[in-house]
Amino acid sequence: MNDETKRRVAACAAGFALPRYRDLPAVGLYLDQTVQYVNACFRTFCGVELTPSMVSNYVKKGILSHPVKKKYTRDQIASLLYIVVSKTVLSMENIDTLFKMQRSYCSAGAAYDTFCEELERCLPFVFGCTRALPDPDPDAADEKLLLRSTILAAANKMYLDCCFDALRQEQNLWADILPDLA
Repeated sequence: MNDETKRRVAACAAGFALPRYRDLPAVGLYLDQTVQYVNACFRTFCGVELTPSMVSNYVKKGILSHPVKKKYTRDQIASLLYIVVSKTVLSMENIDTLFKMQRSYCSAGAAYDTFCEELERCLPFVFGCTRALPDPDPDAADEKLLLRSTILAAANKMYLDCCFDALRQEQNLWADILPDLA
């Protein structure tokens, strides 16, 4: 990759932040609104996407509770933001297990905010925007250690997807330029 492409890839993660639990929509969102909301949070990352059929499958499998009057709540939106990141590296069974572990340990809001903080620490490190990743607390609960491992794996997957997308764009650019030079 050339330097400009590397800068574009790093820019995907620079300044990335998710809304905190208190900032998630307080009113229920319909399925399409929920999908649009979640996808908007990850618009700078290729490969991180949610579809209505995915949400319906998570509900059918019991990983996500049924919507109330066809509307998804703040808790469900928080869960979907976590799922859309972790599904790239974990099976749905393992995501469900991690959810259950987190629910026995803390509230949905606290678990979601911890996820946000950890993702916002890991992404800049993986994307090369920062040089160091703080060591996890050696006395941290298993849930937190598993969460960090999941997020690190997902951040690396997100980085690779962005790199390969940038490389394809770079190749397409050269393919467009080269015929003009001939």
